[in-house]
Amino acid sequence: MNGEPPPGLNLPEALTRLLKAPRSAIWPTPEDRHRLRLGRQRPREPSRAVMGVWIWAILYNVIGFAILATLWRTMH
Repeated sequence: MNGEPPPGLNLPEALTRLLKAPRSAIWPTPEDRHRLRLGRQRPREPSRAVMGVWIWAILYNVIGFAILATLWRTMH
């Protein structure tokens, strides 16, 4: 407690070293914004799981509408 800073990393370096992400990071870093992206960006055709969910959702809505229409007709 004689006014000397504690040994080790100084505070600004300790705070900023975590901001420098490695090249293999999942999230984009500020340097990645203007980097040329090579390869395919988006899949050209949706995966089978996504297609299955879409088909299930469409069939669910069609069958539900048919049931509601049938109930509506029987009420009148």
